[in-house]
Amino acid sequence: MGRGYKTDWYQNEGRKKHCLNIAEEGERIFRELTGATKGTLEEDKRHIDYFWEGKKVDVKGLKPMHLDGYILVEMINNYGLPGWASKHSEAEYIAFQFPTEFVVVETRALREITILLCDPYDEEKVFRGNFIKPEDGLYKWLGRYNRKDVFTYLTKDDLVAVKPIYLSYANP
Repeated sequence: MGRGYKTDWYQNEGRKKHCLNIAEEGERIFRELTGATKGTLEEDKRHIDYFWEGKKVDVKGLKPMHLDGYILVEMINNYGLPGWASKHSEAEYIAFQFPTEFVVVETRALREITILLCDPYDEEKVFRGNFIKPEDGLYKWLGRYNRKDVFTYLTKDDLVAVKPIYLSYANP
């Protein structure tokens, strides 16, 4: 099992830096594994971290929930703008890092399976709370207090339905 969810950790000032380190480390491993080319800052704002074999890829680093077999799927970001899995995202693929592999899925297919697994979206029924554990938010539309985001949790096993590409690596 992963680290779990500790409320005090998520309120810690070092969390933002820690999350950035997770993202950068995941991107580094993905780049070294695939030979992908880093996108620009402007492309990053449009959810494109890398170009890999002609594909626009958004890389999701190894988060504690990934250790427990869960992923977060963002449809609307903190500011109410299109999230990385929305139909407006320019990422063609999402690469989720797990301890020994990346699971790479088409953004469109991920969005479609997410919509199928969740109840029909209704903005009025989005459950808003902080520190929602993945097992409690599985297949539910969620958001955080005082934010405009909308996301849900799926399992790594759910990704099998969207015919992922598996990229194994040795865990350092």
